[in-house]
Amino acid sequence: MSERAQTTIDFAVGASVFLLTVAFAFSFVPGLITPFASGQESAPAVSNRVADDLVQQDLAVEGDPYTLREPLNFDGPTLDVPPLMDANVTLTNESGRIASRGPTPPSDASTSGAWRVVSYQGDHADLRVTVW
Repeated sequence: MSERAQTTIDFAVGASVFLLTVAFAFSFVPGLITPFASGQESAPAVSNRVADDLVQQDLAVEGDPYTLREPLNFDGPTLDVPPLMDANVTLTNESGRIASRGPTPPSDASTSGAWRVVSYQGDHADLRVTVW
């Protein structure tokens, strides 16, 4: 009777677990690094930050965020967008577009947007920030 264990099966199981772990690491790690590889901020974060800045500070009535002051001046505030990104800001209400600033966004899926419901001239309006 042999005192030896089943080394062939043990080796095969160990090698399989090791190879699966290495394959998982090679497929998973690049996905962790990708958002930081380009050197740019994420477009959703930029669009949300710009929308918040506009409706809470730059275009808002002092002491009353989400209420836009009149007359509306889109040319006044500087949009805090990274150099390689473009942004469009549009204010609309039920009857249509009130004001817009920036180039027209492309129609493909590479844009990211944020919108805020605001009060303008006593009515509800939508402020939409699109970044690409």
